[in-house]
Amino acid sequence: MPISNGKLYLFVERVPLRTHQVLRKELSQGRKALYISKNAPHMLRTQLNFDPQSLQMKWLNPRPGCDCIPPMNLPEFEKYIDTFLKENKDGIVVLNGVEVLEMWNGFRPVLEALKRAQEKVSSNGSCMLISLDPKTQFSRNLNDLESISDEVVSSYT
Repeated sequence: MPISNGKLYLFVERVPLRTHQVLRKELSQGRKALYISKNAPHMLRTQLNFDPQSLQMKWLNPRPGCDCIPPMNLPEFEKYIDTFLKENKDGIVVLNGVEVLEMWNGFRPVLEALKRAQEKVSSNGSCMLISLDPKTQFSRNLNDLESISDEVVSSYT
């Protein structure tokens, strides 16, 4: 599946298989990515074995550490995205952990942060991939996430 710059893609899938498939293809073509995940970076490295210069990984975890973003701190979450986008034109921001951000902040603030990220991605010529397990979201929240997305890719039936 080809992806276009300036767009936000919402992957609705139980596990991020399609998301990782698209990401692997883009990384192999020389693009750089920031992957913000609910899973520890060492687990992701086994699935996405790419050079750390190409694939930066951050873990949504409240413990202090250079590989962590505190999930209760949406401004810091946004700062990581902003910094990555400024340093990497044509970059890809991947988020697998909307439900973790929602647990700490509530849905509306997370949706607003994602809208701001989408605007920056769009104006920067980058793209954003959000992988979301539909079982973790109320249908109203899923509809709201779909409404801010340029394209919804669903492998869930």
